[in-house]
Amino acid sequence: MAVALASLLALQLVAAQQGLSKRDGQGPVSVTVTLIEAPATGGPAKAKVSLDTQSEPLDGIKFEEVVALGGPDGAVIAPTAVEEAKGAGHHREAVLAFPPLPAGAREVRIVVRNVGGVGERSFAWDLPIGR
Repeated sequence: MAVALASLLALQLVAAQQGLSKRDGQGPVSVTVTLIEAPATGGPAKAKVSLDTQSEPLDGIKFEEVVALGGPDGAVIAPTAVEEAKGAGHHREAVLAFPPLPAGAREVRIVVRNVGGVGERSFAWDLPIGR
């Protein structure tokens, strides 16, 4: 019984994590954005951004310049911090922190611009997550 319960909890955790991850495979660079935790309105947003390719080096990409939080009016908000940046060459990732979401926000949207020849990629989650 305990093993079955542990397995069920593990499956629920994987499903929740998959719901927080979105991938865009356009162009030669694949971009995956994973919300670190489901943000609440009025709370900060954190996201892990992963870049993967087999064709071009990614070392020159500055996460703080290509990743932003999308505002409801089309504005973009730069990250307040870049944490845990790692990788080199064809595989890189970092965790980006953003200012608190405005009260009444209905979604969280992360925008990645000008990576792998793609002008803009948008990753959005309805708030609250899981509805």
